[in-house]
Amino acid sequence: LGGSLDIDSALGHGTTFTVRLPFTVSVNRALMVSTGEDFYAIPLNTIEGIVRVSTYELEEYYKPDAPMYEYAGQEYRLQYLGSLLNSDHHPKLQGQALPLPVILVRGAEQPMALQVDNLMGSREIVVKSLGPQFSSVRGVSGATILGDGNVVVILDLPAMIRSDILSERQRLANLEKARESARYEEQATVVM
Repeated sequence: LGGSLDIDSALGHGTTFTVRLPFTVSVNRALMVSTGEDFYAIPLNTIEGIVRVSTYELEEYYKPDAPMYEYAGQEYRLQYLGSLLNSDHHPKLQGQALPLPVILVRGAEQPMALQVDNLMGSREIVVKSLGPQFSSVRGVSGATILGDGNVVVILDLPAMIRSDILSERQRLANLEKARESARYEEQATVVM
């Protein structure tokens, strides 16, 4: 971690342990999840709740022009975490008898419901900065090392959702510009 440990012992007085950690290291509670073979940590302070949704309902929400997912009077845009991460993993809906976990995430502009493959419980994690090499990676706030030695990426879901919303708005604006350009060309062709 890059810190230090000082041990001061005096006969008859006991032992004092002084642990110094770098400021970039903090401890946080996170929910461990998986999509496909990949594991991620999601800080609990970004999660509004966790629900289970049947595969039949999820199939309906994954169709084009699907309605918003509604829970406790709040509307959420439902998406598979793997697709938000632009991974090759797709939701495994076929052959699932039990409802699948969906994480409800606070978003400044649009609350999001993210379906994951598995919940692996919450735990305290040591958050470590990834350094300047990864500072431009959207939606990643750091990493942690699990007890088995595996490194797990800590997701910044609110930042990821903002980025996804901005990308969608840009895509829609470009589509509208293309339609407008096509209409203009059609009008110009009729005039000639």
